[in-house]
Order: sequence, then structure tokens, then C-alpha cells
Amino acid sequence: MRQHWMMLVLLALSAPSPALQVIDVIDGRTVTANVSARELTRISMADGRRIVRVWGLEERMSVEPDKDGGQVFIRPTQGPSPRPFSFFVRDDTGATYTVVAVPVDMPSDAIVLKAGRSRSAARGDAQPFVRALKALIRSAALGIEPSGYTMAVVERPVPLWREARLVLERRYEGERSAEVYRLTNTSDRQMRIDEREFGVLADDIEAAALDQHVLEPGESTALYLVRGPR
Repeated sequence: MRQHWMMLVLLALSAPSPALQVIDVIDGRTVTANVSARELTRISMADGRRIVRVWGLEERMSVEPDKDGGQVFIRPTQGPSPRPFSFFVRDDTGATYTVVAVPVDMPSDAIVLKAGRSRSAARGDAQPFVRALKALIRSAALGIEPSGYTMAVVERPVPLWREARLVLERRYEGERSAEVYRLTNTSDRQMRIDEREFGVLADDIEAAALDQHVLEPGESTALYLVRGPR
């Protein structure tokens, strides 16, 4: 079984409105922001910092850099109903931030990224927390019932995207809950998937992992979601 790439998904969703979004960011941490689904969204740094590079999947977004202003303008390029997508932002100090963009039906907006301390300094207890999430995902991937958890077979379709079919196959209940899904590409085109796209589906999702990140038409992959304590 391949090594699962797992990440924490930090959610910061707000109601779709044309208002300035100021988002705290830390090098190595993921944040979520609303972007206009059809118009440009301006992204800049606070406290005099400048953006020097933005990169992500070209089929998901277009980027117009403003080098003089140290900012960028992005726009989704996925048609009338764009899905959430992720990209990386590097500032002039060398720090890199991961942003999950959630397209919403709103006019042009502005996002200001306000940099803070490094991830390790801001959260000294992160490693045990991450290890616990990885262990739970590993058990779910192997079909093992972790100590303190009970497993139930579900086999329930879950609405997702028009070009994909998602079926909840198993659920593990305990201190947290781990869910195992089967995601199938039902379109006639290759599909590229990122774990961060699933972190925005609910505010209790703490981690997500995929077996495969590229699916040809008809191919499927396992998706693992961990939800926090209730």
C-alpha cells in the first residue's frame, strides 16, 4: 500500500460577501479563503511584506502578478461551477503558505494574508496530534479496527461533483470518526484531486488522505476523512 500524503485542513469559511478578508497565515500551514467564482480576487500581504510567487494547477486558476505592488490577482478557470482548489503563496521573507480557495458567487474581493510565527513555534503540541491522525487513517486504510473504535459498513452514495461518484464504504467511531470513501471519476477526462478540496466540505474535518491524486476516466481511489470529537 502506498504511503498516504496526509495534511491538516484548517477551515476559515465566512459568508460570501464583497468584503476585505484578513487571514492569519503561518509558514507551512493551510488556510481557507473565499474567492470570486467569476471575477478577479486580489491577494496581498500585510505589514509591508510582498508576494514574490504564486503557483498551483493551471487548469484550476489564472494568475496575474503585480510585481510593482507585490500582490497578485487570481481567477478560477473551471467553468460556471468551479470546485475548491489550492495554491501556494511565497512572500519576500521566503515563507510559503498554502491557500484553499473556495469559489463563491460574489463580486471581486480582496484577501490580505497576515503572517505570524512558524508552525512549530505556534503549536508545540502539533506532532502528537498529527501522529494520532495518521495512525487512525493508517488503520482505516488497512481495514483494522483501532482500540477504542467500532467499525460499521455503510455503502452509501454521497452527492459530490457532477463528474465524480462518491460512496461512503466504512465508518470508524470512537474519540473521533474516520470515514473511508470510494471516489470514482465518471467523466471522460483525466481528474486531478487534492486532499484540500475535501477539507472545506464540513467544519469538523481535521484530516484527509487519498490513495491516488490523478484519476483517468472510470478509475477510482480511496478517500479517508477524519472528523473531530463531537
